[in-house]
Amino acid sequence: MTYPERPTRVREQQVSEVSADRVLEFPDGIPGFPGYERFVLVEELGDGVFQRLQSLDDPDLAMYVCSPWLFFPDYAPEVGPAEQEDLALQRAEDALVFCPVTIDPAAMRIYVNLLGPFVVNAETRRGRQLVLAGSDYPTRAPVDLTSA
Repeated sequence: MTYPERPTRVREQQVSEVSADRVLEFPDGIPGFPGYERFVLVEELGDGVFQRLQSLDDPDLAMYVCSPWLFFPDYAPEVGPAEQEDLALQRAEDALVFCPVTIDPAAMRIYVNLLGPFVVNAETRRGRQLVLAGSDYPTRAPVDLTSA
């Protein structure tokens, strides 16, 4: 099954269909982007470090994300029982976890939002962005690019 889409610019190629097994569904939307529920991860540089979380509902909406463990190996987000149930997560291995990335070109710095990770059930592709309330994780953890 494929979802027909408006052509979306991904690098130099046009993508007009995305297979269903690549679509990530965020039924509650993403904070700050209500109404946008379908996304796909697009590899940016081919090195597996950064991806673009590209909206399929609006081709102009995308954000950079990364696996937090590439830069913060001790990262241990706790997914609460309600979120585990909502996403039908039985084991930690069932989850895909990635975090929003902020780029500050003026300071030539990259930051990872460890407080607001995206958690997706790897099988169902249903996810949500969590806010790890009560944790000490920052919204702007500086990245050491030499560790990637």
